[in-house]
This record gives sequence, structure tokens and C-alpha cells, in this order.
Amino acid sequence: MRTNEGVWPVAARRSSSQSTAGRQSEIGSGPWIAASIAFFAVLASNWVSLGLDHLRTTLINANWEFSWSHDVDTLVLVLGVWAAVSGWWRQRQNRRLWAGIAAILALLFFDEISPLHAQIGAVSAGKLLYVPILVGLVACLWVLAAGTEEMSLIGWGLVALLLSFGMHTPGLHILHRLGYTNWVYQTGVGFKEGAELAGLMLVVLALVRLARTDRAP
Repeated sequence: MRTNEGVWPVAARRSSSQSTAGRQSEIGSGPWIAASIAFFAVLASNWVSLGLDHLRTTLINANWEFSWSHDVDTLVLVLGVWAAVSGWWRQRQNRRLWAGIAAILALLFFDEISPLHAQIGAVSAGKLLYVPILVGLVACLWVLAAGTEEMSLIGWGLVALLLSFGMHTPGLHILHRLGYTNWVYQTGVGFKEGAELAGLMLVVLALVRLARTDRAP
């Protein structure tokens, strides 16, 4: 006669597996779709600006510091700072990580809204000043999200930001030799700004989700 011995462990493993799958599927496709739309919208609008009047329509010109994509970057950074402060308040065991993330995102926000961004960009190799800031952000996010379903959002968001930084630093300097108002260079600009916005969106959406929990990541 078959007994129930061994049945409960199997059932428990099955329940645990289903629970893990459920948690992983909680993210859904929304963040990925939103980030993809943002990336292609920036790229397309910069193409339109180039083809329409050679980048004179500054609202859709991704090069311009007051273009719509830069404004959305600023709003996403504000949301990120709010999420980090909220996480600092709710998760006392992770306060140092949340405080570090809040400080870095606030620094990037002030850089975005001030002339400092353009001034740093005008200096030869000035963008390398952002390297220690990005390294600190990567370290804090990686530790905070370790073992959570939000790690996929954090990981791909950081990949997008690093690709944007790579295009911003050596990439555009190389492409600039082909000229400024040409499709190759402006595709690089659109890629840079689009990847930055998409990456910020994924990271900040992950932070919002993490900040809403009372558990330790």
C-alpha cells in the first residue's frame, strides 16, 4: 500500500516552484514595452528632426538639452530619487544602499538640469568624470537587487546605460568625423539618448517595485 511519505516534500517543492515562477512573472511585459517604445521614439524623433529641417526643430532634436527626451530623462530621475528615499524610509536594513542610490540619482538630476552637463561635455574626455559615479550606481543597484525578480530590470537597464555611455564617449567622437548633420552621426545620437532613457526607465521601475516592499532584497 502506498503511503503519503515523500508526497509532502514533492508537493512543497512543486508549490515553491510555482510560487517562484509567479513572482518572476509579476514584472510582466509592461516595463520592457515602455522602455522599447521610449528608445525607438527618441531615435525616430531625431531622424524626423534631421530630415525635416536639419535639426532646427529643437523639441525633437535629441542633441538639444531641452528636447523632449531630456525632459523625460529629468522626470524619470525625479521618480528615481523619490523611490530611493521611499526605500530608505521603509527598509532600515538597506538604508546605506538606498541613500547611496538617492544621492547618485540626485546628482545626475542636477547635472541634467544645469549647464554643468554641457560644460563637462565640452571638455576633452570630460565624460570620463562620470565613470566613478556610474560604478557606484552599478554596485549599489547590484547589491540591492540581488536575489529579487527585479534583478532582470536592473541588469538590462544597466546594460542600456553602459551602451549609451559607450556611444556618448568614444562612439560619437569617431562618428563625428563623418560630419554632424548626416544620418550616421544622428543615428548614433538617437541611439545614445534612446538607450539612456530606456535604461533609466528600467532601473527606476525596478527601484519603485523594490521600494514598495518591506523585505530585505
